[in-house]
Amino acid sequence: MNREKSKKMAVRIFFFLLTLGLAMIIAFPFVWMIFASFKESKEFYVLKPTLLPEKFNTDNFRELFEKLNIGLYYWNSVIVTAMQVLSTVTIVLLAGYGFAKYEFKGKNVLFLMILSSTMIPWVATIIPLYIMANQLKLVDTMAGLIIPGMADAFSIFLARNFMSSIPTPLLEAARIDGAGELLIFRKIVIPAVKPLIAVIAIQKMVSSWNAFQWPLLVVNSDKLRTLPLAIAKLSSQYYDSYNLKMAAAAVAIIPVLIIYVIFQKYLVEGVSLSGIK
Repeated sequence: MNREKSKKMAVRIFFFLLTLGLAMIIAFPFVWMIFASFKESKEFYVLKPTLLPEKFNTDNFRELFEKLNIGLYYWNSVIVTAMQVLSTVTIVLLAGYGFAKYEFKGKNVLFLMILSSTMIPWVATIIPLYIMANQLKLVDTMAGLIIPGMADAFSIFLARNFMSSIPTPLLEAARIDGAGELLIFRKIVIPAVKPLIAVIAIQKMVSSWNAFQWPLLVVNSDKLRTLPLAIAKLSSQYYDSYNLKMAAAAVAIIPVLIIYVIFQKYLVEGVSLSGIK
């Protein structure tokens, strides 16, 4: 008995150390980036680089916001990301609920068309999407940045499968009690799919916050540039200023970390329930 316990304990310790080692390997570049954002430019050219800076210098961040106007690009990214996340969650939940709990003519065909669109590479849609945006006069506008990312087919597929598990008799009982469809959706459906909302919101936030190709194509004026475009511009104009690049990268990653920490519980639960690998 003691031997079996010792064997199980040894296995647990092994996997704990293995997981810890992998976590340290994954986390090291981010830790290095945070410390490097406080370094002076000359510290990147020494023969023996160190993890910690000689002196924690905040001038890099000050220069980013005062001279390079990164605050404007940051605010543009916040607006675009917030609008796309809110619209995606709203549209996806309504569409998923409709496909899961309502019967209407052509439902399966329409859902199959939406699902089929996930097999089309995003790159293949850029040119026709740009032509449509140009015809609608959305090029170089905030709406042109936001509208193409307001929903996605995979999230609708995920929402439909998730909401199919909600008991239909529960919804019918609410209707018999006099509850309207909006009240049922707000009081029964939404509380039951909080993990799903977290998964969709975080996935959309990360993709929208890091979006580069579409903003690069549709934005011409500097006042509408988003943070990834600003970092790319920084890399081209200040190619040897690694301290500014690290500071900009550190600033860019902060919102993603905050959102993940806040919604970590729901994200883990949603991933486990939805079967995402």
